[in-house]
Amino acid sequence: MYYGNEEQRQKYVTKLASGEYVGAYCLTEPSAGSDANSGKTNAVLSEDGKHYIINGQKMWITNAGFADVQTVFAKIDKDRVLSAFIVEKNMPGVVVGPDEHKMGIKGSSTAQIYYNDVKVPVENLIGKRGEGFRIALNILHMGRIKLGANVLGASKKAISDAIKYANERKQFGILISTFGSIKHKIAEQAIRTFALESAIYRVSSLIDAVMTELKSGGMDKGLASIEAISHYAVEAAILKVFGSEVLDFVIDETVQIHGGMGYSAEMTCDKGYRDSRINRIFEGTNEINRLLVVDTAMKRGMKGDFDLAGTAENYYNNMDNIAETVSNNDNFFDAQLKHIRNFKKAILIIIHGASTKLGKTFFSEQEIMNNLSDMMIQTYASESLALRIKKLNDNNLKTNIDIYKNMLAVNIYDVAALILKKATDAIYSYEDIECANKMVAAIQKLTAVSGINVRDFRRSIADYLIEENEYKL
Repeated sequence: MYYGNEEQRQKYVTKLASGEYVGAYCLTEPSAGSDANSGKTNAVLSEDGKHYIINGQKMWITNAGFADVQTVFAKIDKDRVLSAFIVEKNMPGVVVGPDEHKMGIKGSSTAQIYYNDVKVPVENLIGKRGEGFRIALNILHMGRIKLGANVLGASKKAISDAIKYANERKQFGILISTFGSIKHKIAEQAIRTFALESAIYRVSSLIDAVMTELKSGGMDKGLASIEAISHYAVEAAILKVFGSEVLDFVIDETVQIHGGMGYSAEMTCDKGYRDSRINRIFEGTNEINRLLVVDTAMKRGMKGDFDLAGTAENYYNNMDNIAETVSNNDNFFDAQLKHIRNFKKAILIIIHGASTKLGKTFFSEQEIMNNLSDMMIQTYASESLALRIKKLNDNNLKTNIDIYKNMLAVNIYDVAALILKKATDAIYSYEDIECANKMVAAIQKLTAVSGINVRDFRRSIADYLIEENEYKL
């Protein structure tokens, strides 16, 4: 759809769109998981120049057992990078192994596929020779955004299941939905889910805008779509990590609210718990995506997409007096957005400090990269949440806007503590003690937020949902 020519689209995409064909994406190999370009599957041009002869093995292939069409990544001859091919399941030499027995997503066929001298017509090469790795990465960017969106439905259902159960289950003669600990869980589930949804809407809107601009300039619709998505590779990685971990948190708390019944296969949360776990692994593990968040953002800064280095250096050199102070004259949203801008300054200070101190070894210091990534992920989600709730408020779209404002207040309060912890861990990992103490003092100013009654704020959110008897935000 995105890189194929018109003949390939007419032959395959029409049938994939109608459901007559089912597709499979064949990238992973036994020795090539996160390091996808290290795959051994090989393609050699036949003597008559009409076919590529493919040999190799793919594993963990979704839809493998019933896919009619496979997008197979292989290296032509001894190329350094992959190329992409359209392979049909009935081509001689294509052998699909038995379905894997998995922890979850049991409705999905996952199997190994073997290619034994498979003759693929030369016209089934997607794009250009050696373009496969770029194709694979760009499709993964799309998959990461979609994963962030896909988990929303499961998360909302899990919250609704938890609320309904809490409104039916009694202990000590009263409904467990009246207990503070249960309300805390429900509120946290809701805050994180709403923040995720806000980030999804935000990125989707940005991608749509770039897509429209590219198409208006005459670019093919398919290429415009993939180019727009690849422009937001950092956000795609953020959504993948944040979304998968939000769902894991939500479904885990739903199991806990169900108590012993949550561990029973009778309840839907049993399936939800098992199905959720894969999201932190496929579309690139969360570990890989965390590294990508920082690595890609810094490389874009080096390319001149934005002045990351200059801004970071400026904040670093003036770290003692750059914190925006919240005053009594600030309205609620101005105050929250000030906090978010301070969080961004904290991130940039550490980027400059770590990259200057560590030099070329910075990108191999994965613990520090992970600290920075967590700060960036949480800040992006918080900003998305703030912008959405401000829009709801400014346009009078909610009569119960205080519930949403309470969600934002709790989120900012919690994220401030998380950023301080991650920043402190990073700083003491690369700086000498005297400089580290100075930096941590500056970060403390940037993450300072006023105290709030988190108990009452969370209870107001939970009480609303308990009254509705479902997730309704």
